[in-house]
Amino acid sequence: MTLLWVATLFAVKLRPISPGQGLALRVALVVAGIGGFLPWVYVYVKSIRAQDEFNQRIHLVGIAIAFALTGVASYACDFLERAGFIPAFPASGLWVLMVILWFGSMVGTSRYYR
Repeated sequence: MTLLWVATLFAVKLRPISPGQGLALRVALVVAGIGGFLPWVYVYVKSIRAQDEFNQRIHLVGIAIAFALTGVASYACDFLERAGFIPAFPASGLWVLMVILWFGSMVGTSRYYR
């Protein structure tokens, strides 16, 4: 599923979507980008739900930490952008940051509880 997501992500990112293109092509690119991501989410949700309550709690704490830190990062990026210190930060970059923070918080939370 990760390979499907990455393949559709790069396929859509390599082909710029502009308002001058036909409506059908723009809709197809958006559907391909989102459609490649949804199976990845489904597999991860199923794998977390198949775990016991202890591991589900670790995931919950990890995602709560990642959510909070991503909120702080997006707030800071907004102010840094307005002040002219950094260029505009894409929303997909914040999502990637959240995944990285989730992974890091999962490692930290697992060590804390074990």
